[in-house]
Amino acid sequence: MAETLALRTANADDVPRIVALLNAAFAMEREFIDKDRTSAPEIERFMTTGTFFVVDGDGNNLASCMYLEQRGERLYLGMLAVNPSQQGRGLGRRMMAAAERHAASLGCSAIDIRIVNRRTELPPFYRGLGFVDNGTEPLEEPLLTKPAHFIRMMKEVSQGG
Repeated sequence: MAETLALRTANADDVPRIVALLNAAFAMEREFIDKDRTSAPEIERFMTTGTFFVVDGDGNNLASCMYLEQRGERLYLGMLAVNPSQQGRGLGRRMMAAAERHAASLGCSAIDIRIVNRRTELPPFYRGLGFVDNGTEPLEEPLLTKPAHFIRMMKEVSQGG
């Protein structure tokens, strides 16, 4: 029933497309942070500590991306983005399912995420996928224009069977 997700590992050539996708998908954050979501140097740094997985879209655009970093027995997932033209079609859920399979394949016991509290649409989405709240942490960003903090969430990973 579900179509195959053509997920691949990003490489250095994908950096400009990842930056464009993240800045488009997170554009609403300009309401409370006076800057783009990311930059090429930042994405290049993340590529040294973890892996971006991407789904190619139309033309030279990406349909989706996410950043995964193994931290001991846990997997950190960040920068999940779906191209605004592709939103509402279940791609985000399919990316999350792929992240869970990846975590299980690495033997990770849980996936950790953090979301900005001002993104009120996100906690219900992630709770619907089985994530639970796991505390808060400061959002240390000098260009914040409104108070904001991170909500930490986690989900235990089924090791299958």
